[in-house]
Amino acid sequence: MSSMKSILPAPKSVAIYLLKILALAIIYHLIARVGLKMAYVQFNTSPVWPPTGIALAALLVFGFNVWPGISIGVLFGSLFTGADPVVAVGLAIGNTLEALTGAYLLKRVVNFHNSMDRIRDVVGLGVVSLFSAAISATIGTYTLMFARQAEPSVFWAIWSTWWIGNLLGALVVTPALLVWTHLPSLRSRSIQYWEGFILLILLASVTWYVFGSEPPDGIFHQALIYLVFPFIIWAALRLEQHGATLAIFVVSGIAIWGTVQGLGPFSLESMNDSLVLLQTFTAVVSLTALILAAATIERRNAAEALQQRAEELSTLNDSSGIFLDNFEVASIYHIICRLAVTRLGLDVAWIDAPCREGGEPRTSAVHGMPVEAVVIQKKKWEREPQSQLQGVFIEMMDSVSDGMDATYQTYAAFPLTFSNQPIGALKMLSKRRDFFSEDKRILIQSFVNLAAVAIQNAWLLDEVRMTNRQLHALSQRLIKAQEEERLHLSRELHDESGQLLAALTVQLGLLERDANDPAAIHVRAAELKRTANMIQENLHRLAVNLRPASLDHLGLVTALGQFIQEFSRQNNVKIEFETVGINDKRLPIEIETALFRIVQESLTNVMLHAKATRVDVLLSRTTKCLSVIVEDDGVGFIPASAMAEDQIGLFGMRERVEMLGGTFTIESSPGKGTTVKVEVPCND
Repeated sequence: MSSMKSILPAPKSVAIYLLKILALAIIYHLIARVGLKMAYVQFNTSPVWPPTGIALAALLVFGFNVWPGISIGVLFGSLFTGADPVVAVGLAIGNTLEALTGAYLLKRVVNFHNSMDRIRDVVGLGVVSLFSAAISATIGTYTLMFARQAEPSVFWAIWSTWWIGNLLGALVVTPALLVWTHLPSLRSRSIQYWEGFILLILLASVTWYVFGSEPPDGIFHQALIYLVFPFIIWAALRLEQHGATLAIFVVSGIAIWGTVQGLGPFSLESMNDSLVLLQTFTAVVSLTALILAAATIERRNAAEALQQRAEELSTLNDSSGIFLDNFEVASIYHIICRLAVTRLGLDVAWIDAPCREGGEPRTSAVHGMPVEAVVIQKKKWEREPQSQLQGVFIEMMDSVSDGMDATYQTYAAFPLTFSNQPIGALKMLSKRRDFFSEDKRILIQSFVNLAAVAIQNAWLLDEVRMTNRQLHALSQRLIKAQEEERLHLSRELHDESGQLLAALTVQLGLLERDANDPAAIHVRAAELKRTANMIQENLHRLAVNLRPASLDHLGLVTALGQFIQEFSRQNNVKIEFETVGINDKRLPIEIETALFRIVQESLTNVMLHAKATRVDVLLSRTTKCLSVIVEDDGVGFIPASAMAEDQIGLFGMRERVEMLGGTFTIESSPGKGTTVKVEVPCND
């Protein structure tokens, strides 16, 4: 039952539809009665037939589905006036097919604009009317012949009168109804209304003089018909289609009245011939006025479009210059939103940018309303967030309020991308439902492309600045480390080895003094051997600290084992060393060196800062990577609070890993110890 209700139209829409049909039928019938009063060649045939224009305009404005109103108006109107039923049916078929054919060709072939703002529309209306009017004239004339309402000898007289009457109805009445469906724009100045009023008064006066006078005896009065053209041209050029159609209507109405009264330059012996000649003149006036008005509108639209393009280029150029003058990411975000509102005509704009460390996008900048309002209210506007991230997303909303005073009609989201990589989204609100037109979308997309480049440039500049700071800190660290290492070597050589060598020299002197005493020689020789061994141990320890020979000869595992064992003994801390998946196959020397130094630096940091009692070192290998984990139970710290310039040891370890294409992570928190994890690619 519910499905049937969804299929059936609403009673209100059905009532409106039937009301349109009834109104069209009544209006068509009443205007047809007026036209039939000028049927002189045959009582069903008039050279003045406004109903054609009414029918065609109704289909173009309300749609093809109101065609029954035409058929009903013709059929019952003909029957009420005493027409033969066969004639009534034939006339209904002919007039309905005429309107349907004309409307279909105009919409489907000509792509007709009801505002008639193009020369193409005027020419299309003229050409289509020639053909559609012939359909009604042909069917109607043959119907009259079939019903024996007219003799075959007058076939062409009836057909031509019928055709020209329908043609003029389409060329005079249809444009007036279509154009005046929409009143003139309010942007017109009051002086234009006065200009139009004066123009109509002058045009009506001239037309009345030309067509309201007695029939002329010479050619002078006939030449006066050309006086109307300057006023027609004036109306078309200055007042465009509204002025042109109104001028045509005034000229046509006065001229028809005068000719029917036997007045004016077209008054001949035959009233039908007079009206046919008048309608030919009216067709020329109508086409002239409509084409001139359409040309004027096209020229104005082209000038406005050119001005709009110039303003858009100026907007993009100014935006580009402003972007180039700002390199801070936060500043760029705010400038993009501000320019989107002030230069593009939006009401609210904000940027949702992804966190560079990962996570959900966050609102980075807003212009047009407080950022708190956007965060709270945007859930009402973003009904399909996934589609917003995939491409341009525009939604017509039902007057969504921001919770304060403003009401917005349209929401849009344009993705910010650089090298096909998403870097955020520019989202916006407008109080106008028609704001995001095709031209406006192109402008916004160009602006968004510039904004994406500006954001990416700001990001890159931030990275360059950070890298420069890190390199500067590393340079200072290297110089400091070099001086510290030199000082350490100097102290080691002077305090340890130097003192032992001095003692060795003294002992050699004593040995030389006691050369004749064998017992003393043995004692001195033993002392010399102990001193030489101590010198050798000191030099070995110094060499190991600089670079253990076992790392080059025996590999990473052995070198780490020896270093950890000695480090644990010297610093009195428990260190557990374990390997998983390690075979006897040697690794590239740069990987072994980097991992050895990372473990060395990590253990040094533990002794200097962690106050740990236990350290675990794990070296593991899979088919694709080699990893090292150093974990302690020390005091810990907050990794995000440690700047790279200050924690240069951490920075140095990270640099070593990144040079190998690996990853370096630190997990720590106060009181929870620290875990250093390194992974580097290592293919078998």
